[in-house]
Amino acid sequence: MSQHKQRGRAVLDYALILLGNGAYAFAVVTFIRPVDVIVGGVGGVAQMIEHLTGFLPMGVMVILLNLPLFLLSFRSMGRPFLIRTSVATVASSLMIDFLTPYLSELHITDDKLLSVLYGGVLMGAGLGLVFMRGATTGGSDIIAKMVTRQKPHISLGRVNLTVNAIVILTAAFVYRSPEAALYAIVVQYVSASVIDMLLSGMDHASAALIITQKPEEMAEAVLHEVQRGCTGLDARGMYTNQPVTTLLVAARPHEVSRLKAAAQRVDPSSFMIFLNAREVLGLGFKTVGG
Repeated sequence: MSQHKQRGRAVLDYALILLGNGAYAFAVVTFIRPVDVIVGGVGGVAQMIEHLTGFLPMGVMVILLNLPLFLLSFRSMGRPFLIRTSVATVASSLMIDFLTPYLSELHITDDKLLSVLYGGVLMGAGLGLVFMRGATTGGSDIIAKMVTRQKPHISLGRVNLTVNAIVILTAAFVYRSPEAALYAIVVQYVSASVIDMLLSGMDHASAALIITQKPEEMAEAVLHEVQRGCTGLDARGMYTNQPVTTLLVAARPHEVSRLKAAAQRVDPSSFMIFLNAREVLGLGFKTVGG
């Protein structure tokens, strides 16, 4: 890649990181914090310290709590990742403190559940943009990466879940409300779902495995009646000890009924397995990088 393209890519990356930080900060200031619900991770710890002391604003506290994590992970995490994560962490923290005086009194809704749901969606969208450009907002993400480097058998998700669970349980005591912890769990679930959709794509499809004694006729029917290609996989039935062909077909949800009808018509004795495919890349679906 040429230097000009690399620079353009870097500018786009940081622009989207800042946009994601803005969405995250807006969600925290207008939806989450006004109803005394925490965001989880280091941000949640900063919220609780601000709530208890009123001394340092949340954003500044997030930066201070992340500093030792950045220093500890400097060598192990790699410079590009840490630079982007540092930018994202500082930007989101400063945006939260900057927007607070202007937006904290903005009552979009007085319904706590609506605040939590819309806040979670907006947080997830913002964090998803940040993650897509190779950065994080620090905190529990850095802790998770550090732990998994030392203990590879432990998953990132499990460490993140553990950290967030500890923070959320602590919030129940700090805010003297079990309800605050319950709402915090809703925020985590909604934001995580939105992040997953952004990172893994929303172009859901089904992957069908069709085991048939009539592979040629079945492939022809799939091609003409469903307008989908298929791949033949040689297999052997372990009960009959006879060779069979398994056809692999990717289809969109609205095409599944036609696929079932075609298979039933060509070979009523065929055996079909449908699997959920979160994302399909290639001809007839989404292009790579699209």
